[in-house]
Amino acid sequence: MKEDRINIKQLLSVALKYWYLYALIFPMALGLAYLYLRITPKKYEATAMLLIKDEEKSGQIVEEAIFDELGVLGKKKKSLENEVLILKSTPIMEHVVQNLELQYEYFNLEFLKKRDLYKNSPIHVVDWKPNSDNAVVDAKIDIQNNGTYLLTEEDKRQYQGEFGKELRLPAGKLTLSYSRGKDIPGAVGLVISPPKEKAKALLDALDVSAVGELSSTVTMTYKDVDPQRAEAVLTELMALYNQQSIDEKNSVFENSLDLLNERIKLISRELADAEQNVETYRRRFNMVEMSAEGGLLLKELADYNREISGTDIQLEILSSIESFLERNKDNFEFVPTNININNLTLTSQIENFNELLRQRERQKNVYGASHPDIVLTEKQIKNLRQTIIDNIRSIRTDVQIGRNAKREMSSNIENRMASLPTRERELLDKERKKDLTENIYVYLLQKREQSAISLASTTATGRVIEPAESSDPVSPKVAQIMLIALFLGLALPSGLAFMAESMNDKIQNEEDIQRITSATVAGVLASSRKKSRLVVKENSTSAAAEMFRLLRANLAYILPGKDLKSLLVTSGVPGEGKSFIALNLGVTQALAGKKVVLLELDLRKPSQEFEDLESTDDGVVNYLIDPSLTPEMIIQNTGLHLNFDVVRCGAKPPNPGELILSPRLRELVTYLKSKYDFVILDTPPVGVVADALQVKDMADATMYVVRAGYTRKADFQTINDIIQKDKLPKPFIVLNAVKLNKRGYGSGYYSSYYGDEN
Repeated sequence: MKEDRINIKQLLSVALKYWYLYALIFPMALGLAYLYLRITPKKYEATAMLLIKDEEKSGQIVEEAIFDELGVLGKKKKSLENEVLILKSTPIMEHVVQNLELQYEYFNLEFLKKRDLYKNSPIHVVDWKPNSDNAVVDAKIDIQNNGTYLLTEEDKRQYQGEFGKELRLPAGKLTLSYSRGKDIPGAVGLVISPPKEKAKALLDALDVSAVGELSSTVTMTYKDVDPQRAEAVLTELMALYNQQSIDEKNSVFENSLDLLNERIKLISRELADAEQNVETYRRRFNMVEMSAEGGLLLKELADYNREISGTDIQLEILSSIESFLERNKDNFEFVPTNININNLTLTSQIENFNELLRQRERQKNVYGASHPDIVLTEKQIKNLRQTIIDNIRSIRTDVQIGRNAKREMSSNIENRMASLPTRERELLDKERKKDLTENIYVYLLQKREQSAISLASTTATGRVIEPAESSDPVSPKVAQIMLIALFLGLALPSGLAFMAESMNDKIQNEEDIQRITSATVAGVLASSRKKSRLVVKENSTSAAAEMFRLLRANLAYILPGKDLKSLLVTSGVPGEGKSFIALNLGVTQALAGKKVVLLELDLRKPSQEFEDLESTDDGVVNYLIDPSLTPEMIIQNTGLHLNFDVVRCGAKPPNPGELILSPRLRELVTYLKSKYDFVILDTPPVGVVADALQVKDMADATMYVVRAGYTRKADFQTINDIIQKDKLPKPFIVLNAVKLNKRGYGSGYYSSYYGDEN
């Protein structure tokens, strides 16, 4: 079997054979591409760039200079990945939808496509009160001349409404307004979606990604059919993100202010009482000035009092933070940090605590309230809260020990004051208490002022590097769509054509034969348009006749160096035209001056090709049965040419398989070879019965006939088996019934050179 080969000629041949597929599918592909481009709305892409500040280095330096004791803000770099998740979270996008009223969609139908109206809609939703969170409206609004409208829902239910007045719908209560300057042809489509669901749809069109692995800049892109809306979405998203970060930072300062204001109220009352006591005591005893000794002792005592005051402030701060944590055990409030905590461990713990709170808020925005990650974070917050409380109590014990030591030094001075007069000593004690209270009060006032400044100067986490700006349409890509259409317009019919070819199990041409067998193709014969058994006639110039003449010439090459005396003609299955070819080949040889005889050996089913020939009563069967018959008695002329005789089958035998083995048959063939130049043995199909194999020794070569469009490729197993096992002498193939109008056989050549005669 020859190796399969696919060449350009073969590909073109198949393509031309199925030209109608290309004529149908190619323009259809281009038409569908045009229709797709016509009905698909153009999409625009808006792009923006946002710098996510490293808060340790991003503008918190001033605050850190004011509050050197702050421990949370600006000390820990936020994870860029977390910030990207916030920007792509449903809650923040839901706020975008509500702020821009994107849950309301307005459109106009234009030639099978929706034209988004956005800000060009003549109607506008003034108020929408849904009956449920999942309420949806999909309707058509027909604007009428009297300030009314007809609303038709998707299920064809209609409602008459008036602009500016509330309309009750199954999904809720709707109020619409109408702008006369924005008239458009036809009805206006209105779709109202739940903000959360609309937010999810918008997120599908949003992409947020870091510029680089080490970069703190993110690129944001959003695609929309309206470029103005695309820009608005990104702008609003960045604004909400920054506002959220500001609110988060302000929560710390607001809590600090609340705590400080609470303590200042308490201390201010204590200070007022202390000052009133001093003033009252002076007036009562007319003590305007102290003695020189008392003044020195008071000054010395004031120094120790300042140190004691510092410890009192620390104790006050620790108590305040402890009280804050205890009060908010079930809440997630930021712990104040800008109130001078002189303990690095406690400061770090509070920083971590506040950062966990921020982490929880981010997780809520991204995942929702019941996500396992949030549960884990809340557990960490609870554990850290108790750790901070325990640490505060431990620190307070240490501070109290230091305060007691300072109090002991202060007591020594007080003992020295014992020598002073009683009234002066009592005044000194009241002055000391007033000074201590005043120091705490002044400190708290300072911290409150600092917190107020921080609150007023809070900056956003993100800084807009490039504002939102839309581009030219990014989809559909016209060139790409048309290239795809061109490809499909060629590839699809090609695929169908070659599929049809592969599914066609019939022989079509000589190339098919060459791909599946090594046998020589000695001739290709055309089918006749005329239903005639005889296509070869004297002086005939038809293409079919010329092909038989070409076959006659090719027979000279079957047995090089030796004359071809006898030819066995067979086929694989009935109906392939072997008897037709045998008859016309005989005529062709006779016209060449050879004396030819055709021996009909298909004893089982005599061919209809020979029915009209001149006939005697006796034939091959009679000769084989009746020894009295001689060859001369069964030979007759065909009536087609003087040099062309025939030996018909004769009577139908009961045992053709055994009869053909008769020695008299060999004698008959030997006799015919001696009297004739060319003997044709017309045998039964070799793929059906074995008769042809029984007479193989009587022939010099074998003509194996196959029929175009009829013989199956699987039938070539027979001829391949014959060749491999040498079952028949010198087998070669003749391809019959090839249509001249089929590509690949030079229809133009034959029809123009030989004419149309058949």
